[in-house]
Amino acid sequence: MSKIQKLNNRTLALGIKHLKKVDSDFKEILRDRNDQINSFKKTGGFEGLISLIVEQQLSVASAKAIFNRVKLICRDFEASSFLKIKEEELKATGLSRQKVAYCRNVAEAVINKTLDFKKLEKMSDQEVVEMLVKIKGIGEWTAQCYLMACMKRLDAWPSSDLGLIVAIQKIKKINERPKSLTIEKMAEPWKPYRSIAALLLWSTYDKD
Repeated sequence: MSKIQKLNNRTLALGIKHLKKVDSDFKEILRDRNDQINSFKKTGGFEGLISLIVEQQLSVASAKAIFNRVKLICRDFEASSFLKIKEEELKATGLSRQKVAYCRNVAEAVINKTLDFKKLEKMSDQEVVEMLVKIKGIGEWTAQCYLMACMKRLDAWPSSDLGLIVAIQKIKKINERPKSLTIEKMAEPWKPYRSIAALLLWSTYDKD
C-alpha cells in the first residue's frame, strides 16, 4: 500500500504549488485571499463522526448549536455514554429522530467493534470510506469529510457538497450546477491534493 499522505505545512505548500500549476483559477483564489487558506479540523473518533452526522444538510451555525447541546448531555463523548441517553433527550437538543438513529448506529458499531477508529488510521482513503458507509446514516459526503477534517487526509473529495458545487459553478463560470461526473472529471488534475482544492473552493463560497 502506498504511503498515507496527510495535510500538514509541507504538503499544504506542495498542494498549493500543484494547484496553481494545473489550474489558473486557484491562482486567482489564492491571490484574492493573500495566499491564506481556511482549515477544516475536527476531533477524530466517535465525537468527530457524530459532529459530521449532525452537520448533514444543515447550516454550519445550526449544526454547531445542536452539537454543543449534545455535548452538554454527553460530556465524555464516549459511545457507551451516548447509548445511555434517552431518545427524547437527544431530540431536545435539536437532533431529528433520524439523526438520533444514525448516531446510535455509530455508537453501536464502536461498542461491537465493527468500527475501530485506530484501525482506520492504517487504511487507505478508499478503505476508510468503504468501512464508514457500511453504517446506516453515513454516506459518501460524511465519510469524505471525516477523511479530511478528522484524519487530515490530503486527497479527500466530498464532491456532493453543495458549497463545492456552487463554488465550482461560479469559478468555472458554468450556467448550470455541474453534475457529479463533470465535477469528478474536473477535479482529476487536482489529485492528490483535492482536500486543499476543496478548502480553497469553500473559501469562495463562504465569501458570498
